[in-house]
Amino acid sequence: MMDLFRCDEAVGRDGEWWMYMVDVERLEEKLRLPVGSCNLALPLWGPGGIQEVFDVSELTAAAAGRPRREAYATVLHSSDTYLCGAIVLAQSIRRAGSTRDLVLLHDHTVSKPALAALVAAGWIPRKIKRIRNPRAERGTYNEYNYSKFRLWQLTDYDRVVFVDADILVLRDLDALFRFPQLTAVGNDGSLFNSGIMVIEPSQCTFESLIRQRRTIRSYNGGDQGFLNEVFVWWHRLPRRVNYLKNFWANTTAERSLKERLFRAEPAEVWSIHYLGLKPWTCYRDYDCNWNIGDQRVYASDAAHARWWQVYDDMGEVMRSPCRLSERRKIEIAWDRHLAEEAGFSDHHWKINITDPRKWE
Repeated sequence: MMDLFRCDEAVGRDGEWWMYMVDVERLEEKLRLPVGSCNLALPLWGPGGIQEVFDVSELTAAAAGRPRREAYATVLHSSDTYLCGAIVLAQSIRRAGSTRDLVLLHDHTVSKPALAALVAAGWIPRKIKRIRNPRAERGTYNEYNYSKFRLWQLTDYDRVVFVDADILVLRDLDALFRFPQLTAVGNDGSLFNSGIMVIEPSQCTFESLIRQRRTIRSYNGGDQGFLNEVFVWWHRLPRRVNYLKNFWANTTAERSLKERLFRAEPAEVWSIHYLGLKPWTCYRDYDCNWNIGDQRVYASDAAHARWWQVYDDMGEVMRSPCRLSERRKIEIAWDRHLAEEAGFSDHHWKINITDPRKWE
């Protein structure tokens, strides 16, 4: 259980027996939190707001004579699909009030103009060599998503909060730095969603992940499934920390039902995870998930509008990578035509497009 007994604490081995010189305070911190259960890791969000959380690692860093080093991080690889999302993500973290470092891990596919926009947004770029998922098909998005393992190489930081580039932060998430590895929001049953994770960088852990990438089978073919197989001792955060967009309903009846099921209202949401078609691949006038039958579960005008609020406050340098390709404009027009033919009663396909990106 590498999430309890870290490989860099191993001091010897005798056959099947491993010996560790553990940091007892760190291990106690891990063991006192409930694991993969329906209980939350700690009651952070009470009626009075964020509760104070006792953090052993802060005391350890103070004893070493230095403040603990912490950063948010995201990863871009393989294409520019998530480039605009990463720019808005950085801006949303800053708008929420955090002053922590923002570290961007990117591969060679990110161009210099795109990198300039990312830096303007607040990211500190670090170029990486991407890591291929050995079970992914060639040319798919999953092909290089094991590049996320590079997060564990950020060893100049004690703790990192990873945030996917298709997430918008609405409220300050700095409280997450008080939780140990691995802390996340539940996805389904005993599984966690890897869109937001608290990790503790370690070169030894990185090397262990690399060694196991061919032998461990991911349940969903991606990094989330792999990491769930490795980090089985994880700590559950409230769902509102990584709030999936399809939980944000558009009608009062739907919203009432989802409040009962998930105990979170949009006003209390800390971040929105934009599943489905991303806001920057649509026009600002409406969420183009409405156009496609099997994507309509992800459609939300309210969530769509929140993303564009951050975009509107950005400078032109940051907006430049968010232009739509001619091919994408044609795809949206075709989907609108199919939505009209299907007779979708919400009539989003009728909306007049005013987004200036349509004519850029």
